[in-house]
Amino acid sequence: MINKIKMLLMLAMLGFASHGYAEVSVQLTSLLERHALANGVDITQLGDLNVADVMQSGQGQYAVLLQQGVLNQIVVQQTGVGHHAGITQYGNNNSVEVIQNGANNLIQVEQWGDRHFTIEQSGVGATISVIQY
Repeated sequence: MINKIKMLLMLAMLGFASHGYAEVSVQLTSLLERHALANGVDITQLGDLNVADVMQSGQGQYAVLLQQGVLNQIVVQQTGVGHHAGITQYGNNNSVEVIQNGANNLIQVEQWGDRHFTIEQSGVGATISVIQY
């Protein structure tokens, strides 16, 4: 399965280089669930030059990421058990870095253009919600 995904990505990059435009859609959730116990990621990127980097260790971690615009960046690190992160970026040049440690923490971040946010969430059962306009 991994080799098949790598092949699709390589073909898409070749198409991008020769035609100037390519759409690539890869479902990462099932791949990640096989390599970590019941962890999952759902990434939707609409626009150009958006970056999403998710690192999960432990079990029961889940991240839902939406980027709509240009030059947005998300970094999520989840360590422990049962964390959930929901991050939405609209507009351009947003950045978020979220580190979750402990158990059963929830964070929701929404950004609307040229906003930057970094947080480390530790403990058990903490909830954080941030909206940046």
